[in-house]
Amino acid sequence: MKHITAVAFIALVAAGAAFASQPELVTPSDQQALPKYMTPAERMVPQPLVPTIATPPAGTVRCPAEYEENDGIFFAWEAYTSLLTDMTVGITTNDPDAIVYIVVDNAPEQASATSTLTSAGADMSQVEFVTYVLDSVWIRDYGPRFIVVDGTERSVVDHTYNRPRYNDNAFNDYYCSHYSVPQYDIPLEHGGGNFHLFSNGDAFMTDLILTENPGLSEQDVKDYYAAYQGVDLTIYDGFPTSFDSTQHIDMWMLPVGDSKVIIGQYASSTGQPYTITENAVSDLTSRGYTVYRTPGWNTGGTHYTYTNAVIMNDLVFMPTFTGYTTQNAQALATFQAAMPDHTIIPINCSSIIGAAGALHCIAMHMPAAMPDPNPTVNVQEPNGDEFWIIGEQHEILWAATDDVAVTAIDIYLSTDGGNTFPYTIATGLTNTGSYLWDIPAELSDQCRVKVIAHDVDGNTAEDVSNADFTIAAFGPQTIYDFPFDSDPGWTTEGQWQIGTPTGQGGAHGNPDPTSGATGTYVYGVNLDGDYSTTVGGPYYLTAGPFDLAGVTSTTLGFQRWLNSDYEPYAYAMVEVSAGGSFTEVWANNSTAITDSAWTSCEYDISSIADDQSTVYIRWGYRIGNSAFAYSGWNIDDVQIIGLPAFGLGDMNCDGATDIFDIDAFVLAITDATGYTSAYAGCPRALADCNQDNTVDVFDIDAFVTLLTGN
Repeated sequence: MKHITAVAFIALVAAGAAFASQPELVTPSDQQALPKYMTPAERMVPQPLVPTIATPPAGTVRCPAEYEENDGIFFAWEAYTSLLTDMTVGITTNDPDAIVYIVVDNAPEQASATSTLTSAGADMSQVEFVTYVLDSVWIRDYGPRFIVVDGTERSVVDHTYNRPRYNDNAFNDYYCSHYSVPQYDIPLEHGGGNFHLFSNGDAFMTDLILTENPGLSEQDVKDYYAAYQGVDLTIYDGFPTSFDSTQHIDMWMLPVGDSKVIIGQYASSTGQPYTITENAVSDLTSRGYTVYRTPGWNTGGTHYTYTNAVIMNDLVFMPTFTGYTTQNAQALATFQAAMPDHTIIPINCSSIIGAAGALHCIAMHMPAAMPDPNPTVNVQEPNGDEFWIIGEQHEILWAATDDVAVTAIDIYLSTDGGNTFPYTIATGLTNTGSYLWDIPAELSDQCRVKVIAHDVDGNTAEDVSNADFTIAAFGPQTIYDFPFDSDPGWTTEGQWQIGTPTGQGGAHGNPDPTSGATGTYVYGVNLDGDYSTTVGGPYYLTAGPFDLAGVTSTTLGFQRWLNSDYEPYAYAMVEVSAGGSFTEVWANNSTAITDSAWTSCEYDISSIADDQSTVYIRWGYRIGNSAFAYSGWNIDDVQIIGLPAFGLGDMNCDGATDIFDIDAFVLAITDATGYTSAYAGCPRALADCNQDNTVDVFDIDAFVTLLTGN
């Protein structure tokens, strides 16, 4: 439960005009409304405390998508009442079963709202009032997020509102207590407009959620959403606040059906909004979603968007804007194409868009109480990018629910990106949520798993891994290894040198080490003390060229002992080139680095180095004005790791299956220990030429076929 403290109350009074200038809102004025973003005065007010002890639902959780069946919708009668009136009239005159729940401050405000709605033609038999004093109209951000537990119990997940609006933040406590609705407090600060999901459990937010919860990792946040709302969360980059002050995903994304989504389309000149949305389109398309596009732009500091719309059963309320006839027409055509079986109702949102929101921001859905008679299932693992080795054991994880019971689970494997599923993994499993799988010899980097759930009534549902994962004969191999037991002869500039560090320096930060991470030698910048603070550089240690032709999933690893001032005083960087210009893969940026021990570093350089025959790697530093003296770079144990292009039967791992593999093949069949010793790093699984997951004499004929082609 959330409470206002005395300090917070005093701060609220001191905040001034943003609150004190507002009279009691009996007939609220749009000009008096708090914006969706935080006002300057509100920045002085303490945020509500995030609960630190919270328990997720014990049963199976499903969070319905907004485009699914809804019993009702919540509005807060605090501002923009003309928009609320338009939606209320549209719902109550076109959807005879839907209820519009309107939160009012008091009886006079309810009487005023009733008069306004009745005059506009609303069917008041479908309107129910909830009396509670709120601070703002933005009920999407603080209102009840409904979930269904164990297929029957409609409950609420409550977060801490990311604004110091204490009445808004406490609304769910009041609602759940007053109406006896189970409530689960998710320990996150959040604004509900930064969340969208599909019926399959795919959910999306921007990285605002990480900014709002700095003590949590991205995985922590994803785990909370899996536990409390039963979703598989993806976090995209958020728009810059100069373009969209909310950074909420509902300002550029709108799920409109199973595997269908509208994404705002922005000019390339907008920079990040363009890049972020185009990357999202690529990601969603790769997952099998059909993506529709509506215009989006910023004029005079206002972000105009059509995705901030409301879907209510068969109705869609779409924003329009005065003076943008062409864009309005484009958006309407897109909505009609995306949802041809819905009634699209345009509503002019010119009055609200300047407050950083539109229709979706002022509405919160209540999903249908009756559970779907069909089962639901969601593949949780493997769900894309896993790298599993033949012969290993890994768990397939899923979540499946039904209004009565899930009676059986079937699991199938695809090796062509989900186009076909010819391989049976298991059938008739109990719905335990996991299955321990012995990885078969089905080599592919386009693997996906399909899980099918059956219920007692004969209904079925299925879900497929969101993206491809890999089944490989072997894992990553060390392609190049430099422990610096001897000088590899790399190119040095500035104060770079190879030798034994002497533990000196440390005028700022920490001194150099006294030895390598392993052995004696390192490459370092001035092994006898701090780097020179004379302005200059960049100075590089350059390694290469390295031949990585046929190598994929390339990573760079090394041990680092680095002490450096931060930009713009001193720069430290790691860069990679495939024979052309260099690409930065790491830099210290605005952070001083003060290592006091050897630190293991690993960077994915696959996008630059995979299958390239001329790869260079360099470590650099540059000194700017007024830099402090630090002990600088020390590196050791440099490795380039990747997946070589070894094929079945290539038992000596020389890149070809030929007569030179015969002795190694015989050894692999007859003496596994002897083979591993003689051909270290070359996987014995390559001898499984008949792909039955066993290396034995039955592989001989297949090996001969690989050698001869017959």
